[in-house]
Amino acid sequence: MILITDSNILISALIKPKSVIASIFKDKSNIQFTAPDYIFEELSEHWLKIVACSDLTEKELKEELKYYKERIKLSYVKDIPTAILLKAHALVDDIDENDTFFIALHLHTGHRIWSGDEKLKKGLTEKGYGHFFIPMEEIIERTYKKKIK
Repeated sequence: MILITDSNILISALIKPKSVIASIFKDKSNIQFTAPDYIFEELSEHWLKIVACSDLTEKELKEELKYYKERIKLSYVKDIPTAILLKAHALVDDIDENDTFFIALHLHTGHRIWSGDEKLKKGLTEKGYGHFFIPMEEIIERTYKKKIK
C-alpha cells in the first residue's frame, strides 16, 4: 500500500516520536510513503514551532527528520499535469489552497492521503471526495494485522 503523507502527519510524528503515527512510519510493513516535494518546504516553515513542541532536542529532531526523508519518496509537482493541478486547486481553494499539491498527487496517482487535517477531510467529504483519504483505523489495522498472523 502506498500512502500520500500530508505535512501534518509528518509534523505529528516529529513532535511525538513515540506516538502511533511515528510507530507506523517506523514499522517495516508493506506501507510505502510518498508526498509532493513541497512537504519539506512546508516543514521548514514550521520548524521552530516543531522544535518548541517536540519531546526531542533539535539535534534529535534533525536525526528523526533524516529518517523520514529516507522513508518518504518524493513526487515532484512539476511532473503532475497542469490540468490535474488546476482541478486540485479548484477542489480546495475554499478549504485550504496549501493542500493543492497533496490533492493533485492523489488525482495523479490514485493513492489515498494520510492526513490529520480534519478541516480538509470534512470539506472534501462534503463535496463528495471523502474517498481521497484513508482512515487512521485502516492504517492501524493493516499495520498490526500482519503481526498477528
